[in-house]
Amino acid sequence: MSRGARVRPLVTVLLASALALAGCSGEDEGGATSTTGAGTDSQAPSGGDAGEETGAAAYTGPPTEPGDIRPAPGERSAAGGTSVVVTGDRAAFVLPSANAACTVSAATAVCQLDADAQGFSVQGGHLVDDALGDCSAGNANAIMINDGQGAWTCVEDPIKPQAWVAQGGWWAKANGSATTKVGNRTMAVLDYGSTLTVGDVTCSSAEDGVRCSNASTGRSFFLSRGGYTYG
Repeated sequence: MSRGARVRPLVTVLLASALALAGCSGEDEGGATSTTGAGTDSQAPSGGDAGEETGAAAYTGPPTEPGDIRPAPGERSAAGGTSVVVTGDRAAFVLPSANAACTVSAATAVCQLDADAQGFSVQGGHLVDDALGDCSAGNANAIMINDGQGAWTCVEDPIKPQAWVAQGGWWAKANGSATTKVGNRTMAVLDYGSTLTVGDVTCSSAEDGVRCSNASTGRSFFLSRGGYTYG
């Protein structure tokens, strides 16, 4: 889709090429809120990508942008048990339900629910400030930490595949964290009660949803099956 001019490069960096509610209850001081439906993330895992788990793709040529440059072995690490701190690379994960996935860099995070797990509608005024092309409240499919007033955007490629342990989910093996099978691929899981930090950005996993925040800018969002907030 044509919307992504600015957002899609960011999403491409995080999304393994390297990074998108008519039921809104109103807007609080410092953020927007939507709550329609039950606010929990507790469904069983849904299907994922087809194909065998064969490891990271082979190098095919020079990178086209800085986000395509993969760190050399030993330059990235993940440690901290249930308070995971990632250095030297981006990271992606799914919640234990496998119905929500996020990809995180040192400056931002983008999270997405499976279409059948989203029990709310996005309000038009909650789109990112630079909404372009055909991205609208009706097809906005991911929430992100954004410098402007909005948080919802459109991403062309689904986020969940980026939690594959051969891609953005690499940190789970480095940290000894949980994984789960989605389709034929093993995905990194951020267990309930755990946090993952990359640079200034921290995401926390809970049974009622996922929360991400940037400690430097103060921006944050919360996403669940029943609604969302941001500010």
